[in-house]
Amino acid sequence: MKKYSTCQDCVDLLYDYLDSALDPETMKTLDEHFAACPPCVNFLKTYRSFQLMGKTMRDQPVQIPMELENRLKSFLRDQLK
Repeated sequence: MKKYSTCQDCVDLLYDYLDSALDPETMKTLDEHFAACPPCVNFLKTYRSFQLMGKTMRDQPVQIPMELENRLKSFLRDQLK
């Protein structure tokens, strides 16, 4: 079994961990790390909150000023040339 001994190892797998896309053994190892590492638990909670907020905000209409919209469209047209 591979040991995820550093916090960076765990953070690298965080997206797959939250999607339960890892094998059971890796999930268990990460669960054990999170249980013993308060900084990682805090990071996990924050990441999960942002992930949920992003999903919620994704479908919200956004109103931007017309001037900004025109400048953005102009910029994108110039970049595509």
